[in-house]
Amino acid sequence: MLTLKEIRKTLGGQRVLNKISFSIGEGQRVALVGQNGVGKSTLLRIIAGLEDADRGEILLPNRVLKGYLPQEALATADETLGSYLRRMAGLEALEQEMKVLEGKLENPEAMEQYETLMGEYRRLGGYDFERRMQKVVEGLRLHTVGPERLVSELSGGERRKAALAGVLLRGVDLLLLDEPTNNLDLPALLWLEKYLVQSGATCLIASHDRSFLDHVVEKVIEIDWIKREAKMYTGNWSTYSEMKAHAFRRHKEEYRRQEEERERLTESKVQKKEWADRVWDRKVYDLDKMAAHFKKERASKKFHASAKAIEGREKRLRTVETPLERAPLMIDLGIPEESEAKDLLVQAEELRFGYPSGFSGGPVSFAIPFGSRIALLGDNGAGKTTLLKTLTGQLAPLGGTLTVGGLVKFGYLVQEHEELIRDEKIKVREFFKRRLKGFDHDELPKRFQDFQLPLTLLDTRLSQVSPGERVRMLVLLLVLQQVNVLVLDEPTNHLDLEAIEALEESTNAFPGTLLLVTHDRRFLENVRLDEHYLLQEGQLARLPGKDILEQTL
Repeated sequence: MLTLKEIRKTLGGQRVLNKISFSIGEGQRVALVGQNGVGKSTLLRIIAGLEDADRGEILLPNRVLKGYLPQEALATADETLGSYLRRMAGLEALEQEMKVLEGKLENPEAMEQYETLMGEYRRLGGYDFERRMQKVVEGLRLHTVGPERLVSELSGGERRKAALAGVLLRGVDLLLLDEPTNNLDLPALLWLEKYLVQSGATCLIASHDRSFLDHVVEKVIEIDWIKREAKMYTGNWSTYSEMKAHAFRRHKEEYRRQEEERERLTESKVQKKEWADRVWDRKVYDLDKMAAHFKKERASKKFHASAKAIEGREKRLRTVETPLERAPLMIDLGIPEESEAKDLLVQAEELRFGYPSGFSGGPVSFAIPFGSRIALLGDNGAGKTTLLKTLTGQLAPLGGTLTVGGLVKFGYLVQEHEELIRDEKIKVREFFKRRLKGFDHDELPKRFQDFQLPLTLLDTRLSQVSPGERVRMLVLLLVLQQVNVLVLDEPTNHLDLEAIEALEESTNAFPGTLLLVTHDRRFLENVRLDEHYLLQEGQLARLPGKDILEQTL
């Protein structure tokens, strides 16, 4: 179905993709993984035909229909959801062409064109579109929106779902999905897993949602950070992870044995040469100088020949490359010492939250003592982000009472993300200066290196920073702000596995208060939590028991 031959790409003078070669068979579902910045999104754009490679070849059968979902795709249209989905499926333009030809069918040439368009319409599933649209819309939980709702009126999560639905409804042969689980709630995510498995489409999916990949893919292609080359593994995410770890351990062991043998041969070679020199320097007595010189020369040659043979073995031994790995990413979310627990309390009484002329929820009542670790669950549109914005002071309460202690210092990932987007014309260095008062900005380059962010980013406009690098920057900002209430709203969106795992560890070690919203099941399982709450129809309910995710469905 899809074959890549030595695809190369350079961006900004830096090699991003180097001799990328692999093949994907028809109907196979393959993950594309690697650390942020290795070129996954660039490769997907090249395959989609939206960007050119510097060198290399892409082989696809004729008339293969590709569906591409960019990493931050949001449906943007001043039209109804139903019209948008029909247009994205490629049917609207075909229907208009067919309508023009319907009045000319007595002309043989027009009839031939009409039949061709009908074949394409059939191929795109036009005659079955309404049924398929209903299935996809219900699966992604967009049915509550309604096909007559304007796309411009949808929430961010709903517009992301609409963009995904538009790609799925195109009747594609090859799906190219860049972080498709971003902003999906759990029911929509579970539906997408089943849909992709049953669709029969060939899929190349860039994602770091470990549970999603375990349920969907059958092969994994990793782009190596150092060499920028691709390697394919058979199996799902967990199988790939185990195989990679095992292969790296074996590589390190083989390299260790090689180096020990090399050291042994080097010592032996030096010893043979020393023995040859000793034999030659040995004192010769007058009794039989000729015989003695002959013996010395023969022994010396023997030792030198042995040393030379060892040199040959030593050269042939250098076959195992030095195992290369990046220093692990460490995230320290430590906070300054606090006092007076009452000043670290967040409390709501009959709180109503939302927008004066839009969504509203509540009333809800709760208390969040210092050190609480709470997960807030619920479908897209339930108001989770709206409630968090109200707690952190980004939105004024619509009613009731909200009390926030004087020593509370919120670190809100979504808030900073939105600020970053608003300020996208400024450079990264200036963004950090505006956000960090009293910080020695001469330390910023070292902090960037600690977070494995390229120093060139400091003088890069925010609009040119990749989504993955953007989220790493915002996590770094939270670290430097030394907040005591950590508010994470979908923190794993755009993060690579290394950063996700580092964030898991640092979040578990964080001594302050944690408020977490996430659809990432593995992250939710791995992060230490005290309580889970479900926000549904504007009301907040505590979830008892262990099967938390099942209770949200």
